[in-house]
Amino acid sequence: MNVAGVVKDWLLIAFSWSVIKDTVMPVNLLGYGLAFLGVGFYNHSKLQALKSKEVQKKTQAANGESGKLLEERDGDGVGKKGDSQA
Repeated sequence: MNVAGVVKDWLLIAFSWSVIKDTVMPVNLLGYGLAFLGVGFYNHSKLQALKSKEVQKKTQAANGESGKLLEERDGDGVGKKGDSQA
């Protein structure tokens, strides 16, 4: 079941509780609260994973650019490492 399905269930329960005056027991409220915390934790962890992937991509891009700059600098300089041993 996905998160949208859980939210739909909450809306149906709220509708039945407020309009139809269906009884909701304390155990049910505890279960709804636990489900709410679970969805919140799921969304939090999903956002953290997306942020870490984004940071990782930016870091890899920055490392690739700096590597290119270092290669260009080494290629333009006098006395390469390979030339000193030849």
